Amino acid sequence: MASTDSELVTAWRMNNAANLFLLGSVPRGGLDDRYAARTRTVAGQFAHMHDVRLRWLSVAAPRFACKATPLAKDAALTKATLKAALRASERSMAAYLEACVAAGSVKSWKGAPATFLGYLVAHEAHHRGLAMVAMRIAGRKIPQEVVYGQWDWGKRSSRRPS
Repeated sequence: MASTDSELVTAWRMNNAANLFLLGSVPRGGLDDRYAARTRTVAGQFAHMHDVRLRWLSVAAPRFACKATPLAKDAALTKATLKAALRASERSMAAYLEACVAAGSVKSWKGAPATFLGYLVAHEAHHRGLAMVAMRIAGRKIPQEVVYGQWDWGKRSSRRPS
């Protein structure tokens, strides 16, 4: 993370580090788990986070969205594909958040840039939770290091995720 990042961008990057930590911890076969019929798979939860970022950018700041592409709904999603997508959209959103901080506002959002970041982080934490529930319902034992590790943002801020 660049030392010139605003505090909002630093928090955004820490959120994405939590995403990548959880994604990296998904056990073999876990990407296909669902918490109920006709719901997103674990892989689909991460793809959705990426795609929502791009939808926001396409509406509010298309110039920032051009560096990342949406994930096809029928694509075979691997950890590597998802990690690359999340990293690309993290960078695009970070650039947009920096521009929002400089402008003091967010296009298509009623509120300050910090409230927009709060929405983004809450949305992604919700989908991390759904991914965890899906894996647990599928009978996967989630190590305590993963359950609690995704909340150790101090560790995430001091190193880049795998």
